[in-house]
Amino acid sequence: MPRRTFRRAPLRFQVRAILKSSRRINFPCGLRRLSWGMVALVPSLRIVAPAVALAVLAGCATAPRPAGGDFPQTLRLCPGGGIANAPPAHGDGRVRDFDPMIVARGVMLARAPVEGCLSSGYGPRRGGAGAFHKGVDLYTGRPRPVLAAGDGIVAEAGKRRGFGDTILIRHRNGVETRYAHLSGFAPGMRRGARVRAGDVIGRTGRTGNATAVHLHYEVLIDGKALNPLTVGR
Repeated sequence: MPRRTFRRAPLRFQVRAILKSSRRINFPCGLRRLSWGMVALVPSLRIVAPAVALAVLAGCATAPRPAGGDFPQTLRLCPGGGIANAPPAHGDGRVRDFDPMIVARGVMLARAPVEGCLSSGYGPRRGGAGAFHKGVDLYTGRPRPVLAAGDGIVAEAGKRRGFGDTILIRHRNGVETRYAHLSGFAPGMRRGARVRAGDVIGRTGRTGNATAVHLHYEVLIDGKALNPLTVGR
């Protein structure tokens, strides 16, 4: 019986198959968008392309997400005034010197993990709220997705007195973030769950001691709440 032989597909098609499969994986970098024309037209690339493709995939798999790619790039004060502890802002309401990301003890976090306006800053408050405000309030008007400010592990996901539905994420080096007054949790949000920066963890709401749909957001280091708008500077 004659021996059957099989022809190997041209290398450029092998590379195409490798990189096409990568599209099913949410790699954070754009290096997978190689030019097929270059692979097809330049003979030398046909030889090295498989190795290059594998190196690209390895790099994509380990590359960090672009800083602040999923988070608000600006923050404004809510219109109407009356924010007793408002940070300095421009005439159009934009918070001055706002950086979308912070680095606290080597941990990268978002300063504002939801699209909204600042309705209350960090620090003493007058009027009904009275006490020292240990975070920032981001008003959204209606329930909106809340994102994990950084990579970490869910340390708490449930009801907390005053805060209502709350999530606490433990990052590294004693850094934690708290998200309060949520209207609900994303699927899988439970103690011990791992999250990545930008993952949807819940939606804003008005559970607990809240009169409007918003997110109360805290950054804690060694258990002490610090100003999310200035920590890390």
